[in-house]
Amino acid sequence: MNAKSFSFQEKLRELSEAFGPSNYEDDVRAIIRQTIEPWVDDIREDALGNLIARRKGKSDKRLMLDAHTDEIGVMVRHIDSRGFIRFATIGGWDDRIFPAHRVKFQSRTGQFYHGVVGMAPPHVLSPAQKEKGIPAEDYFVDIGANSAEEADELGAAIGDPGVLEYPFRQMAPNIFNGKAFDDRVGCLTLIGILKALAKGEIETPLEIYANFATSEEVGLRGAGPAAFGIDPQVAIAFEGTIGSDFPGVPEEKRPCAQRKGPVITVADKSVLVPRRMVQLMTDCAQQANLPYQIKMPTYGGTNAGAIHGSRAGILSGCIACPCRYIHSPNTTLYWPDFENTLALSKLVVSRVHTLV
Repeated sequence: MNAKSFSFQEKLRELSEAFGPSNYEDDVRAIIRQTIEPWVDDIREDALGNLIARRKGKSDKRLMLDAHTDEIGVMVRHIDSRGFIRFATIGGWDDRIFPAHRVKFQSRTGQFYHGVVGMAPPHVLSPAQKEKGIPAEDYFVDIGANSAEEADELGAAIGDPGVLEYPFRQMAPNIFNGKAFDDRVGCLTLIGILKALAKGEIETPLEIYANFATSEEVGLRGAGPAAFGIDPQVAIAFEGTIGSDFPGVPEEKRPCAQRKGPVITVADKSVLVPRRMVQLMTDCAQQANLPYQIKMPTYGGTNAGAIHGSRAGILSGCIACPCRYIHSPNTTLYWPDFENTLALSKLVVSRVHTLV
């Protein structure tokens, strides 16, 4: 790949707009494979759908770098006689999000069909109905069919995966908006590290295994088996995390904020990060005069939680980029936060061998 033609912002657009709910990340893997093949020694896909790339090292010790390719999604669970779809959720949704959003489903043949999450208009609802929350199982999707037969002609079938779909766009200077920044921003960070290693911007004696993991959003399912197979001495997960510096969230409940740089995990619901790993990350940031923040314990969980408990235990940590409105179809990113996240991540990768 011509390094001069590589644009991180265009690559984020490509990754964000790719279809990839948990277990159905084929399009995302294809983009990543095509991007990183010139920069790695070999690349393979395992039985679960993890895409694992390797860069040879001078040491026999292994460093696992991880970012997950999947996004939260939905799945067709019922098609009624009039062609309306009922769906199940894939991953951690807030049911309040669904009304009136566009949905993109993928059929068993790989073709896409589209719909909108329907709901009754306020004109026909009683005051009590207007105040009542609606569970995901009670929403329906209108795909433009007038019967089950017409739905079948469009390719709809039980088990089809789907996502709420909106295009990537620039909202304002340095502010980007799109779906699946959790964790396509982490994927972009890992891509940037592989590019830097290949171009000689950074180096490490460790053998590198870059795992673009499947199915994080449904219980960290891909990274643990990948870690078992790789058997690394040390690992770092890269994420897009819970930027919540906006109205309605009190300061004492904000895991992290936009415009304050990369986010270092000390503890979340999946892992307690060893002090020496946190110290290395903060030292790198301070020595390079990079802004950084410590993620407020103990919100969320990442693949570091699945990796660190593999085999006899793996020294693991997590660096994330703050994104507002994650687990929605419209996430926002402050671009300098990504640039600083990538800068810190490259420094940590170049120095993490000192811990093992």
